[in-house]
Formats: sequence, structure tokens, C-alpha cells
Amino acid sequence: MFNKPIAQLKEEDIQALVDNKERESSILEYKQEISGTDREKKEISKDISAMANTEGGYLIIGIQEDNSRANAIIGTPKTIGKQPVEAWIENVLITNVRPKIIITPKVITLASISDRVLIVIHIPQSSKRPHMVITDGRNAYYTRHNYQATYADEHEVRSMFLESKNLGDKMETFLNTRNLINPLDDNFAITPLSKQLSKSLRQTRELPENFNGNPFIMFSACPRYLEERVDIASSDFRTWLETNDQINLFGLNIDFLDYDKTVSADSIRSVKKIQLENDQEVLTYRYLEIFRNGYLENGISSEIMWPHKELGLMFQIAYFTAAFWLFMKFICKLYEHIGYLDEINLITSLVDVENVTLHGFGKKNEKEKWAQPYGFSFYTDKTPTCKQKNVRIERSILASELNEENIEKIVKEVSKRVSNAFGESIAKCFDNNNNFDTNKIRGFRNVY
Repeated sequence: MFNKPIAQLKEEDIQALVDNKERESSILEYKQEISGTDREKKEISKDISAMANTEGGYLIIGIQEDNSRANAIIGTPKTIGKQPVEAWIENVLITNVRPKIIITPKVITLASISDRVLIVIHIPQSSKRPHMVITDGRNAYYTRHNYQATYADEHEVRSMFLESKNLGDKMETFLNTRNLINPLDDNFAITPLSKQLSKSLRQTRELPENFNGNPFIMFSACPRYLEERVDIASSDFRTWLETNDQINLFGLNIDFLDYDKTVSADSIRSVKKIQLENDQEVLTYRYLEIFRNGYLENGISSEIMWPHKELGLMFQIAYFTAAFWLFMKFICKLYEHIGYLDEINLITSLVDVENVTLHGFGKKNEKEKWAQPYGFSFYTDKTPTCKQKNVRIERSILASELNEENIEKIVKEVSKRVSNAFGESIAKCFDNNNNFDTNKIRGFRNVY
């Protein structure tokens, strides 16, 4: 509906709806204001669940309407009781809707009315539908018909259950072709490109004699709705890729797609290769693969791992975190570019990392560093070493909610989970105030 992510909406974007007398529709609903009554709790739950159960849409609160057309911006109170209005809405959904619907209301301050705000809620069509509303001692399902929420009949409810199951089955089938379902499988995360990548570490580093693995890291982003959505072979898309060959992280321009790009039947591959000295063999150093259905896969290995003479193979957590941060910023740009707003599954795969040691920590604060594992006086027999062969970390998020704040939150969460896999309770590339130590990545790729 809007030609920008919801996080970027401003008052003038909503004013344009008023100026155009935009009519409510199957994907657009206005509310004048909310004050926190029981009736409003029920109506909010009905309206949002009905959109999630149908084709998704937008609920905008703070719009006065005339004959179902936007007439004026009047705003709604900033707080209900002692709660910010957006927190009140989220709590209503948590209490009244099953399974829960996760939303991130966009709060827009009004220049002319200081004590009131606009609330814009984007509700994607849910992959977990049907959602049931629990109010007044009655459980009911709603869909959107003729621009309003109405009871869903038995046929519609059955159909929604079936469609949700089919969506889940379709995504699981696709992920299974990428060997990303079960980390206990011998072929976990092995794909044509990752298999090439896994060999490069052993051929570029002198690994310990007793280390038999071929470790690598893979980041994956899979849309819940898998359908052809990326024109991978078009010159326009290739041009767009060229404009994103570097990504800014903490004011540093870091290489991301600065390597050859080739098109196959289903995907476009950007593969960084290196040639060994005095050898004709060319190795895969890192890669990004983008599929027509919107699935992305990013593999890295030797640039975040290297040997230590006492501790064996080392895994650099700060470099890992920077690489994942770049991946998240890139998928945010890509899904915005192709207009995909719905749910995506993020999967981080650490492959063949048993007996690998974690290091690359930053500072606790401005003066003191975290102790590194090669500081034996600190670690002795509790060196941070992974005890699992493979690690799989998964979470879901709406593409429409991929903004800088949420990306940082996800990165910190995944970095901590990875650190946990090595026996560390926190991610030590962040200080005690949860700030990333940017000095630890100045040698990461090409930085300008």
C-alpha cells in the first residue's frame, strides 16, 4: 500500500490518504481513536485477526472517516491508563488472540497535536492462520468481507487450517532440499556451494593434525511464502546488486558482493574465489546465493577461523557477528527492493565445529578487555570449546519489521546463542553496556 517500509512512514504519508479521500478496503481499515474500553479490545482483536486470517492489510488509528473515506487526521491519545497506546494494543492481542499475532505498531507523532499520535499497524496474511479471538466467554474466528470483520464459517476455518499446513509443508520441503532441517544429519547444510566452501579452510590453513573436520558457517533466509518473486536474470536486478556490493556497518564500508556473479536456472550466485600460490586450483572463499523464490544463502569459512598452536582451530566471534550483521542488513534491503513484507525464517548453521575454540572477544569497558582463551591463567580447563558437531539456530521475523533496531536485536541474540554453543554465557564481542567493539573488525574484509 505504501511505497516504503512501515518503519519509515511519516505524517505526510498518512496525510496523502486524507488528501486522496482513500476509501477503506479489504486491506485498509480506519479507526478514529481508542480509549481502552472492553468493546475496543474486542474490536481491535476482531479487526487484526480478520486481516491476518484473510489477505493482510493495514489498520490506521487516528483517522476520522466520512462514508468510509479518510477525512481528517485527528490522532488518538498517546497513553491508555499508564500504558503507551502501542503497548496496550500488543497486550490486547496477547490476551485475546490465539495463536498470538506479533505486530510492531508504528507510532507517528503529530506536529500540530502534541498529546496525540497516529498508530499504523501492518498485518501480513498469517502463515499460522486461522487465529481465534477469545472474548466475552466465546471463541470465534473472523475473516474480512465487504470491508469489515465477519464470522468465518466452518468451510473457511477448515480451508485456513489446510492452507497453513500446506505452507509449512512447502517450506519444510524446500529447506530439506538445502539439508537445513536436522543438524544431526551427516549432510546438514551441505549444498553444492557450501561443499566447495568447506574444503577451502583445510587448503588455506595449516590445521592441527588431530582435527578432522571441514567447518563452515551458513546464514539462510527463507520466505514463508515461497513463490517466484526475484527476477534474478534481469539487468535491473544485477544493477541493484552492483549498488549493494558494499554495506555500511558502524561507518565502515565492508565488502559483501565484491565478486563474480553468475546466473543458473534457479538462482544467481555471487562467489568469491581465491587461487592458491603455485597452484592452478581455485577455491571458494565465500558466497551468496539468491533464489527466484526469495530464499538467500550466505556461506563463509576461513575468514573467521584459523589455527592456534596450543588450542587448535579458533572461531572468531567478532568476525562472525559482523558477517551476520552484514547479511541481515542485506536481506533487509533485498526484501524491501522486491516488496516482500511477510514472514521469513532465519537459520544460522554452524557446521563441523566440534572441538573448535571461541575467541576474538572485545572489551568489557573502555579500559579492560575480556580474557581470551589463550590466556590460560584465566580459562585453564574451561576453554570455550564447542561440544556439538553442528549447531542450528532458527527464528522468525516479519520482513516489514526489518529495521536497524530489530536487526541489532536479532544479531545480539544470535551472537549470544552461538557463544552459548561454545560454553560462554554471553557474547563477548559486546561490552558490559551491550555495545559492539568495532575495533575488533577493522581487519575484516576490505574496510574503507
